[in-house]
Amino acid sequence: MKNQNLILSLFLLTVLLGVSSCGDDEAGRASKEEVKAAFESANNQISNDLNAFNSSSGNEAMNQLSVLTDESNPFGRKSSRKREQAIENLKAGVYAIRGILKHSTANARISDDEPFNFNANKGVYEWDLQEETFVFTGESEIIEIVFPTEGSATNNAEFRMTAYEEELTPNGDELYSPTLIKASIFVDETKELELNAEVQYGDDDQPVKGDIYYFVNPFALEISFDDTKSKSSTFSESLSKSGNVLIGFGTTVNFNDASKDESSLKSASGYLQLADLKFVVSAKMTESSSGDINDFVTITIKVKSKIGGKIILEQDGTTGEIVPYVKYNDGSTEPLEDLLQDLSFEIEDMLK
Repeated sequence: MKNQNLILSLFLLTVLLGVSSCGDDEAGRASKEEVKAAFESANNQISNDLNAFNSSSGNEAMNQLSVLTDESNPFGRKSSRKREQAIENLKAGVYAIRGILKHSTANARISDDEPFNFNANKGVYEWDLQEETFVFTGESEIIEIVFPTEGSATNNAEFRMTAYEEELTPNGDELYSPTLIKASIFVDETKELELNAEVQYGDDDQPVKGDIYYFVNPFALEISFDDTKSKSSTFSESLSKSGNVLIGFGTTVNFNDASKDESSLKSASGYLQLADLKFVVSAKMTESSSGDINDFVTITIKVKSKIGGKIILEQDGTTGEIVPYVKYNDGSTEPLEDLLQDLSFEIEDMLK
């Protein structure tokens, strides 16, 4: 996780400083008014949509399933009568679903040091509204958990898990960690949540490579990272709504040696997207670089396909802190902090 945290901290630094450079062809120039309007629009749109993401039907159904599995283990009781045909947000979804399985299947494990047996727990499990417990109601080729959403008098939601694998990771955060998850939640027969995740672990039992798709209608969170190369690491994450990116960022960090620590940093490139605003990052460490960050970081802002100006970094004479400013195409400047408003905090929360 050391290398993964390094990537995140490097990009967080980029986000908080707002450093960027344009790697695309200049298709035009945006006016100061267009840039300011894009910042304002991004602030309003992203704040509203992040609230909607957290309160979506899919997340609410996930939370309710977590509550019910706290009360009853769906894999621990068989129905006495035969019935006909009788997964905190992914970066949060993976752990939410895994937490449900870990807790609700406690009685299905031989002991706490045994992995979850997906094949042995296939079947249909329904919430008994009168007994307030899950009961096994039928065979299935997958795991199906039928339950009521909050306030519903009927079992109107269904959790489906079609694949789940985990491996022993005693030196990691958990004794067992998931390597494959394919799951979804339907509410009133509409898919409200889907999670597809494949994760690979390294010698320290920490994630080193992964691809995660987390759909919460109508949002999609996609995460990809690869730390398996000896001298480079990559990370990307995007949150979109109905196919339009709200927040997106990615980075590639190259090192001089396989230690991959900060002292061996060679170069870094990446991007940050906030709705119609996009910042593309490029930094190169050279022996001739001075202590001025502007000597090795190139900075440019884009509004859609237009160049909107630059970010310049100045050192505060009193505090010594580096302060980022937006420099528009007309030469005027404005503190980046005034334009980002609360977005920097929301982006940081997304990374946690």
